[in-house]
Amino acid sequence: MQSVPIVSVTMNPAVDLFAVTKTIHTDSKSRCDKALEEPGGGGINVARNIQRLGTNALVVFPAGGLNGERLKHLLERDGCRYQAVPVASETRQNFAITESSTGVMHHFVFPGPDLSAAELAACEQAILGQPSAPEYLVLSGSIPASVPDDFYGKLTQAANAQGTKVVLDSSGRALRGALYRGAYLAKLNRYEFAELGYPTDAPIDELKRQMEEEVAKGAVDVLIVTLARGGALLCSKDGERYYFMPPASPIVSHVGAGDSFVSALVFHLQRGTPLREAFRYGIAAASTKVQTEGNQLTDFAKLAEIYAQTDTPPTEA
Repeated sequence: MQSVPIVSVTMNPAVDLFAVTKTIHTDSKSRCDKALEEPGGGGINVARNIQRLGTNALVVFPAGGLNGERLKHLLERDGCRYQAVPVASETRQNFAITESSTGVMHHFVFPGPDLSAAELAACEQAILGQPSAPEYLVLSGSIPASVPDDFYGKLTQAANAQGTKVVLDSSGRALRGALYRGAYLAKLNRYEFAELGYPTDAPIDELKRQMEEEVAKGAVDVLIVTLARGGALLCSKDGERYYFMPPASPIVSHVGAGDSFVSALVFHLQRGTPLREAFRYGIAAASTKVQTEGNQLTDFAKLAEIYAQTDTPPTEA
């Protein structure tokens, strides 16, 4: 197998179904149209985006049952490089229904597969046993209940030993089990950061101080906290501090926005773009994604436009 500079991991993949209905009825049929089927899961979204941006990437994930076969077919349709680890449990399917009368999206996410110890070991071997160590390993998305809390943490330590920079984009126990293990970068939203023991309503200056505290304690080298419509903040162990906000935009689908952020960020870092500008591209990519349907970053003209308008808020200038 040919080596690639970026490997992403999805331990909880899915086939994502998107549809639109005029009104969601209670205790009655809500007839949908405009159905769209996409491969889903954090690392899968990241790999597809990065490949579309122009760099080779490989995604590793467990796959089982008919949905697992469907997922592989969808990736092959898109020409996305993948390594699927066969498992006994059925791969999940998620769906997002937009109610056109209100513009509200309802996103339904289901549990992941039950993985045996042998299947977990096979996943670990697939991730770490590439022909040559990648420059970046992206550990993205949630982990199924059957996966130990420290699974991402152990992968992080092993990847570091190979000289690979690890990027974390997870939450809950998967995130807590991976911090303080030597990861290069972690992207959290405000609520994921609060799970580390901080309030969700601290002002920006206080949030910056809290982020600096986590970096100083060795959580990661670079910590990013996203603020939804409020942009994002970055704090690094080298003293870099950035706060950028994109222009206001309508939201069509929030699915895959965080993955688009990580995709553009890692794509540019791997190309040698300075951290500050890679961070700006990540913010612009998330803003671009929420303005389009599905779970992918596809409008690169809009990305360039939004990147040019993404800047430090006036109160921070």
